[in-house]
Amino acid sequence: MTSSINLPHAVIESEVITLIPWIDHRVDASGHDPRSTYVEQFWLGTLGPSTTWFLRHCANLLDAAESTAVNLRETAGTLGIGHEGGSRSAMSKTVARACRFRAARSVGSATLAVRLRLPQLSYRQVQRLPEPMQRLHEEFLAVNLSRDEVCRQQSRARRLAVCLIECGDSYEQTERLLARMNYHPAIVAEAVRWAWNLHHGRSSPEAA
Repeated sequence: MTSSINLPHAVIESEVITLIPWIDHRVDASGHDPRSTYVEQFWLGTLGPSTTWFLRHCANLLDAAESTAVNLRETAGTLGIGHEGGSRSAMSKTVARACRFRAARSVGSATLAVRLRLPQLSYRQVQRLPEPMQRLHEEFLAVNLSRDEVCRQQSRARRLAVCLIECGDSYEQTERLLARMNYHPAIVAEAVRWAWNLHHGRSSPEAA
């Protein structure tokens, strides 16, 4: 139920809210960007389309600033959903769903903290996926390569990801281009996350 979620008052009243990053070092270190293939493939069925796109929209906004003001009515229009005000509006339900799955949380009466990294699905969440998606999730996590080969692929994938991002490619474009080069999905996910953090000053350079 939407009413069970402690939404910022501004969400209910169709006003402007402030977005800030939800800093969680445990999740941020290994989590998945909302714009990543992992979230698109595996979190989508849990979060739903509008909440997934809302989190992606927030990630794009917070790339450029540590906090930003967001008009929920305009955002709803961007996402193609309604926001007539009140807890039953599509936009309120979208934000509530993000809070329910701990992808966002209310901070005060008009501020929403949003995760810039989503954790790996829990075992129970994976078990609720259709069987073909469960198998795909297992394949995503299983890197059937020698340790030396993993290191070599990871190093090359990181360097390519940095080059692509510095040339202006988006998070999604970079992932798709590396995937077409037949890197393992888990290596692609890690390389793009590392390069994106580096480009936006969220991680310190380390040996690639």
